[in-house]
Formats: sequence, C-alpha cells, structure tokens
Amino acid sequence: MIKSEIKANEREAAQLFVRGVAAARGGQRRLAAVLLSRVVQLDPQHEMGWLWLSGVLDDPKEIAFCLRSVLAINPHNEPAQRGLAWLKSRQLLHDDNTAITAPFARAAPAALPAAPSESSTDDEAQEAPGSWRARMAGAFRRLISTPTPSSDHADSWWVGWRHSRQEMGRARALLWIMPVLLLLLTLALNYALRAAVERNEALIAAELAQRVNAAEAQAPPVNDVNAALPDVPAILAPELAAEREAALLAYLSRLEEPRARLRGAIESYRNATSRPGGSSIVHATSAQRLRNEIEQAYAVIAALEPPETLAEAHALYLEGLELELTALDHMLAFYSGFRAEDANRAALTMAEAARRLDQARQVFDRQREELSVEEPLPHAIR
Repeated sequence: MIKSEIKANEREAAQLFVRGVAAARGGQRRLAAVLLSRVVQLDPQHEMGWLWLSGVLDDPKEIAFCLRSVLAINPHNEPAQRGLAWLKSRQLLHDDNTAITAPFARAAPAALPAAPSESSTDDEAQEAPGSWRARMAGAFRRLISTPTPSSDHADSWWVGWRHSRQEMGRARALLWIMPVLLLLLTLALNYALRAAVERNEALIAAELAQRVNAAEAQAPPVNDVNAALPDVPAILAPELAAEREAALLAYLSRLEEPRARLRGAIESYRNATSRPGGSSIVHATSAQRLRNEIEQAYAVIAALEPPETLAEAHALYLEGLELELTALDHMLAFYSGFRAEDANRAALTMAEAARRLDQARQVFDRQREELSVEEPLPHAIR
C-alpha cells in the first residue's frame, strides 16, 4: 500500500514538474514557485524540482535551502554548486552552516542540516528593495539554469531566425529559377512545334507527290485543244483558247500580289521566331502580325473571280488560309497560357492548312507552266 502511494506521488510530482517548468519559462514565477513547491513536497528526492524551485525564488536564504537540498540528493550537481558559490561570492549568506525554515522545509531530505530560527537573517533579506531582489534573482536563475542542449536549441531565438533566413533564401532561389524555367519551357515548346510542323509538311509533300505521280500515270493522254472542243468550229477554237488563257493569266496575275505578301510575312515570322533567346512576347507579337497579314490576303483573294478551271483550287486555297488563321489563334492562346493542348491544336491545324495550300499551289503552278508554252496560231504561221 505504501509503495503504491509513493508511486502515485512520484507520478503527480512529475506532472506538476512539467507544468512548473513551463510556467517558469513563460515568466510566471509565482505560479512556478507554487507548483515546484508542491513537487518537492510530494517527492522530496526530486533533484530537478529543487533546482528549478531555486531559480524562481527571490530570497537568498530560500535559494540556498533549495540548492543544499539538491546537493543532499546529488553532491556532484554542478549547477547547485555554482549557485551556492555565487551567493557566497556576493556575501548574501552569513555562513555556510546557516539554513532557513521555509514553507516547504518539511519536504527536505533527511540529510539536510537543521534549520535555525528565521529571525537571524530575516532582517538582512528585508533590507534590500524589491527591484534589487528581482535583478539578483534573475541573474541567479541565469547562472544555475542548465537546460538540456535540445531544449536550449529549440527555445533560443536565433535558431528561429536562422530557419527563417534559410526559408527566405529558398524563396529567393525559387523566384529566380521560375522565370528561367518558364523561358526554357517556352523555347522547348516552340522548338517542338516548329519541328512538328516541318515534319508534317514533309510528310504531306511526299504523299502529295506520290498521289500526283499516280494520277498522272492513270490519266489518259490529253489531245490538243481542238479535240477537247468538238462542237466548236476549227477556225474559232484558237480564238476561244486564247481568250481562256487570257482570263487564266489575269486571275493568276492578280493572285500573285497577295501570295507574294504572304511569302514575305511568313519569312519575317520565321526570322523573328528562329532567333536564339527570343521571349514569348516577341513570338506572340510576330504571330499576331502574321495573322493580320493572312487576314488581309484572304480578303483580297476572296474578292477575285477565278476561272472555271481554277474554281476548285481557289476554294482550296481559301480553306487553307482559314485553317492558318485558326492555327495562329491557337498559337496566341498558347503564348498567353502555355497550355500544351493549345500547342498541339496549333501544330495539327497548321499541318492541315499546309496540305490544302500545297494542293492549290500545285494547281496554280501547273496552270502557269502550261500557259508559258507559247504555240503560234494557225493563221500566223508563215
């Protein structure tokens, strides 16, 4: 029964000791003194309880009593030895054999010396003003307090300051790295987009060449113009052919001006976007300028009236320009948000536009080559 009560007292003393230490570190000295006094009453052999209690008291005699209690439990306790030496060096104790009768004296260990009457040194302790006692007690607590390295490391202000400096350093490094990463990502996406467009153009050109070769191989031989117009009298066939060729030449001549402007705009865009180290703002500006040029060329070409033989190629060319406008819209959306889906849509749409423009361009070029072969009229032969 006695052993169980002792264990219960030790557990309660340990809990009160934790609370007393927390109150002492928080600056609540009176509360800490009450709690730590209860600790040494429940467990008179609590060495750290006596030591911490000496750090929250103001009276030198009470402090000496607590330190002697610590030495009675552990004669090798260095903080207690330093505390008594500090008191003696400032002549706060009359002699080494003087002790006091404190409110918690009944809890002191049996090895402590007997406590004389309180009147022998009470007058001396009362002579000092309260501010002096507070300063003396604070200096004494700093002298004898020996927190563990872990708690000192955790509670020291400079540890938190050092951690905050480290966090600020990481934040600054991140702020410097983010623009570089965004620039590298933009360059990589631009390179991937251009590579995809060039690859698709090469594949489409190869496929178109194969289809044209196959169509030419399967097409029947073309007879002269007179055979294509059996109902037209032979004397009128050359005149009708000349009129048709004049209409074709007029249409192709009017078409050449917007096409030349488009070629110049595309060359300017490639020069602006192929420079190393270019920013996304420069690329977006170049894409917007190219879009404006394509839109103007589309309006001019749409106003032309193509001959019947080039009506299909004319419509195909306009579809290609519309797809290029859509691809540039996707590209501008990519530069504003840097989303991969916008880049993929731009690449696919640009590839389809290139395919249709190449088909129309081949028809225009083939028609121009046929018109460049001049044949003398029958009545002009001499």
